[in-house]
Amino acid sequence: MKRGRRIGPRVRGREAGVAAIEFAMVLPLLVAVVLGIVYYGMVLALEQVLTLAAAEGARAALRYPAGAPDGSAEASRALRVAAAAQTARAALPDTLQRQLASSGGIATAAACAAPADAICVNVTLRLGAASVLPSVPFVPLPDTLTGSAVAQLAADL
Repeated sequence: MKRGRRIGPRVRGREAGVAAIEFAMVLPLLVAVVLGIVYYGMVLALEQVLTLAAAEGARAALRYPAGAPDGSAEASRALRVAAAAQTARAALPDTLQRQLASSGGIATAAACAAPADAICVNVTLRLGAASVLPSVPFVPLPDTLTGSAVAQLAADL
């Protein structure tokens, strides 16, 4: 009986560490992808929180009782804008309230595009991303996270 060459143990011995080497090559890429997904998920969640707080502030401008103590429309508008800014700030968690970037006013009143005589209350919240998110090397991050909302007030307010 003729014996053939035994290939099994010798081949298995040569390929014994290949799986570990392949895993070591793929693991950093896999970890980078997972961390990127988590990190950008945090960025999107923070922007969503800012947008929802801005929308709440814009709604507060609509709910604010009409009429100012002196009866002028301009004073009433100013009270509504102040209520919008205060409500937007209050809708944020305490940690974000303290870190809210002070880049001008939170709420402003401006003329709307249509109808021409209406007033729009713009609520914009800006938060420095570096103050909230941890820094991760080689991961680009916007300088400022922004959430904004607009509410249209009737012309007689």
